[in-house]
Amino acid sequence: MKKSRVLFVTLLTSLGLVGVSATNLPFVQHLNFGIVAKADVGSSLITNRTGNMNPILTPNDASSDHLIQRSIFLSTPGESSVYSSGSNYSETSISRKITNLTLNVWMQNKSSKDIYLTEFVVLPTDQGNGPILKVGLSSDSDQYLLNPKSLGLKDDSWSGDSSLGVGGIRYSSDAVPGYAFKPDGSIAQQKQVTQFGFTGTIKANSIVKIAIPVYLSNLDSAKDGELGSVFDTIYNYQGNTDLAKFDSDGSYLYVGTFTNSIKASEETTTTVGTSITPSLFKVTDPAQAAGVTISKVVDSNGNITTLDKASNTVGKYQVTLSAPGYGDTTVNLTVNNAGGSTGGGTTTTTTPAATLTPATNVPTSSSSSTSSSSSSIPTTTTKPSTSVGSDIAVKGEAVYGVKKIGLYKSTNFTKANRIAWYPKQKRANRPMFVVTGYKRTSNGTLRYKVRDVNHGRKTACKRHP
Repeated sequence: MKKSRVLFVTLLTSLGLVGVSATNLPFVQHLNFGIVAKADVGSSLITNRTGNMNPILTPNDASSDHLIQRSIFLSTPGESSVYSSGSNYSETSISRKITNLTLNVWMQNKSSKDIYLTEFVVLPTDQGNGPILKVGLSSDSDQYLLNPKSLGLKDDSWSGDSSLGVGGIRYSSDAVPGYAFKPDGSIAQQKQVTQFGFTGTIKANSIVKIAIPVYLSNLDSAKDGELGSVFDTIYNYQGNTDLAKFDSDGSYLYVGTFTNSIKASEETTTTVGTSITPSLFKVTDPAQAAGVTISKVVDSNGNITTLDKASNTVGKYQVTLSAPGYGDTTVNLTVNNAGGSTGGGTTTTTTPAATLTPATNVPTSSSSSTSSSSSSIPTTTTKPSTSVGSDIAVKGEAVYGVKKIGLYKSTNFTKANRIAWYPKQKRANRPMFVVTGYKRTSNGTLRYKVRDVNHGRKTACKRHP
């Protein structure tokens, strides 16, 4: 197997501007920067209560084509609700802080023939104290969106039935029901739309991604936890065009709101054998952790695991806390041996950073994760310990760039050796790397080995040619 070469990253402004994630990831490479804090996992703007990521199938009826799979879910950049559940419904809650919300209806034709259908979508409107969704980017937006392009319909996958409307789209409102409402192009009438009817042909082996921008219109009156419902139903016609013969299938997406997410300690450490309960994470809101449950535990490889397994296995985990009327919060948990090590179920002794020279001196198993607000490197201790240093990221930890950084072929940080720039980004888009070892420069400055793990970007897994 060809040996992987290494890369180096340096901060352009000053040291001490990179955060450390508590997640161990299976990647490798090299970098030069200080560490200030662990990257918080934090709270979500969209909380899933019921459902999964499986698409909903049209009825398996021999009298129709029944070859369409569809999904209905809410999303905001970087987050989305789930598609469905076993009974064709799902339940989610959205934060009132959301300013960029989209109702997504995706349909996939998995066959080799075009299929004629109608998809009806009904927004939550008169829902008492539940959420009311209106079409638009926000309550004060002046952008008119009731056209095929703005709603995500593309000619290469969708041919709308123009006899029913532009792009095959029809509208309904409380004042004009029956999909006979014809908006005049004004924002005021756009806000009156309560239902959509999309009729046309989804082309063979194509996916139609309807995206309806919506916003929460009753911020002041919606009660946390109260539900409204998005309803959709698909009419799948026999022979593609026989409107008298069809089968249909409906589904619900129940939507609630929340003002606050659960407040708990972002970093918690325990030992093997300790029961993992919400109280372990020092929940302060809701008070006394009332109603808080643990809804998900993910191990360092990104796999969902059980509470029992996590409590009895040394490692690092992300634990999601849930409660009615609150947004989920995901926190970091480290499970150590009784002696304090997180390495592979037995105590791991490693050399501290002060004495590290080549990367091969760093063990392959991950040590306990520690960091601080200082970017200084210990220079006095030489005694072996279970970490590489109190202020140094251990192998396997993820680090991200807070300010502009560069990726280099070697520790000689010249223009000729530079491979890529990483501009300063908002937290959700910060470039991330995983530490896999260490190296010192000729003057003794410690460098970290890393790998670019910015999935979906051109620099992902970037290697020196």
